[in-house]
Amino acid sequence: MLENKSWQSEIQAALWKEFEIFRVMKALQLRTIAYRCGITKNQGVEPFSILVALVFLTFLGKSVHHFVSHCRNSLFDLGGKDVFYRLSTRTSINWRRFMMDISLKVVRHFKSFSSWQQRVLVIDDTVIQKAGKKIEEVSWVFDHSKGKSVKGFSAVVLGWSDRSSFIPVDFALQRSSQKVFKQSTTPEMDKRALAWHRRQEAVKDKPTLVKEMLKRAKQKGLDAGAVLFDSWYCMPKLVSSIFHEIGYDVIAMLKTTPTLTVAVNGKIFSTKRLWECVVPSLRKETLTISNELVSVSCVNALFGGTSVKLVFCKPLRKSKSKKPIILLSTDITLTSAQIIETYGKRWAVEVLFKDAKSKLFFGKNQSRSFEATICFLTLSLVRFIILSYMERINGDFRHKGSLYEELRYEVEELNILAFMDKFLKRLLSIIDGVKETFALFTDKLNDIQGVIRISIENLLFQRCET
Repeated sequence: MLENKSWQSEIQAALWKEFEIFRVMKALQLRTIAYRCGITKNQGVEPFSILVALVFLTFLGKSVHHFVSHCRNSLFDLGGKDVFYRLSTRTSINWRRFMMDISLKVVRHFKSFSSWQQRVLVIDDTVIQKAGKKIEEVSWVFDHSKGKSVKGFSAVVLGWSDRSSFIPVDFALQRSSQKVFKQSTTPEMDKRALAWHRRQEAVKDKPTLVKEMLKRAKQKGLDAGAVLFDSWYCMPKLVSSIFHEIGYDVIAMLKTTPTLTVAVNGKIFSTKRLWECVVPSLRKETLTISNELVSVSCVNALFGGTSVKLVFCKPLRKSKSKKPIILLSTDITLTSAQIIETYGKRWAVEVLFKDAKSKLFFGKNQSRSFEATICFLTLSLVRFIILSYMERINGDFRHKGSLYEELRYEVEELNILAFMDKFLKRLLSIIDGVKETFALFTDKLNDIQGVIRISIENLLFQRCET
């Protein structure tokens, strides 16, 4: 018995050493966080086992259906696809807290490698297109990349960056308040439930969602030198609210229109007229940005009652793809070069959207339930957090594409261990009729089979104690 336990501990130690994703899950304390967020139940398959299988889903299959088919009679065989959908549609799970707790744990680890000025919060939104009309809360939303309205949602994402790694912290789904399909009605539910609050959140406008997410980040102690966003969010009320009420500085692109105004030296100008009336008289300097020569000038101004610094950037070489822009900063002590460099970090959120949609199945779940949509979006962002954490602790800053492929092979190799266990069971059943001849051989196979099965269960999928 002692020899068997020793053998089991050696196998577990070898597995922990071999599979990096296990070490990351243990370091991030995924099981503890899941328990705190309500991912528990009293009978059946343990929810954390289902949760981990859903995290691994992207490495082994394209959908829950393909995943279940691929993993039949293997380590991740936890039952039919209904087991996964039942967990994703539960209204008692706090998916927002689950994602934020994991993000904050990673952020606390990364904070020691950067200064307060280097850390920024980035806000942007992306359209999640859906095909069916019977999906809960689905509506027509305008997709700027396509220039037309599509069926789906708009996901507003808040992320944290220290200029080396990008960690998504929070997100909110937003839909049109009027253009909702009649089939997508909201079911009756308790107004104290988390699911009801998520549905109420979906009809709010984007500036309100941004303020709520930033307030939650501030309450969690997420410090940053500035909040970055593009010209769509750069409105006087939102900038003033973030700077005066929440307490974050803002660096954003200012929209050039004839209706949006700023005050320069006591005179009010539209942002479109600034290039004609203000910029020509300013002192200019030439900076090299991404191998491009840019003429830069700056001036202090009032933007909706908030003192800001405006930085005018105009490429010296004319091009249709590179147009003059105006950057705004509530921290007027920063130089023009610092404002431009800081705002350049906003591009990290675009990389998140590209990687999450192309490789992590962001918004590609096949379910009509609004809770399932929230669940699968959360898990896609959690996968990105895990990849970012592994990329950073490895110290080589590899592109996430190569890291993704390596993890896929690693999970496949882990799955082979379960197939070995099934093979040993089959082999034992074949030689069951000649036990006298193969008695010693049978005992050894039993030992190997038991040790492998117990090691895997203790390592990852522990059975439900209740």
